[in-house]
Amino acid sequence: MNSTVYKFNISHCFTFNKTILIMFISMCLSACQLNNQYSSNSIAANTIDFGQYYLALKNLSESELKIEIEQQRLKKSQGSIEAEINLILLHSLPNSPTHNAYTAKSQLNDQLKEHKNYNLSLSDQAFITLLKDQLNQQLFLFQKMINQELAHDTQSAKYRINEKKQLNKIAELESLVTQLTKQITQLKKIEQTISEHGQ
Repeated sequence: MNSTVYKFNISHCFTFNKTILIMFISMCLSACQLNNQYSSNSIAANTIDFGQYYLALKNLSESELKIEIEQQRLKKSQGSIEAEINLILLHSLPNSPTHNAYTAKSQLNDQLKEHKNYNLSLSDQAFITLLKDQLNQQLFLFQKMINQELAHDTQSAKYRINEKKQLNKIAELESLVTQLTKQITQLKKIEQTISEHGQ
């Protein structure tokens, strides 16, 4: 009887210890997964070449680009630095639905400040530098065009004002001519009346 109870206690104890061991291993694995997930969210590994990614984007249709934008926004919301840069490339792409050089340049500046220690390959660094230069050039040309349009609009406004002034002067002169004509007509009538009374 005692040996049966003893065997039962040993097997029960072994099962209990085995269960605790499995639970402990599960907890460790969960902690490792959480740690890995946190690490990947805070610092994303550079797994793609940004130049190749940009070339791949050039071959996408507008609907495919919209899908890509949504996917990159989702990845960005999960903390992917790569996705942040990919979205900048999507803003830089001329045929992208979200094309905006101002937004791309602003976000690129923010990313370069925020992720100074983000490890990029030399080719990616060169590509990002080239992208920055291209965006600067684009913005310079936009500003030049805006300044030219403002100068043209200012010149047009001055011309319209001068034209209006001239039209007003012409209207004033016409009114003055009309008044003088009336006065001359009245004077002639008065002169005629005086001449008739004088006879």
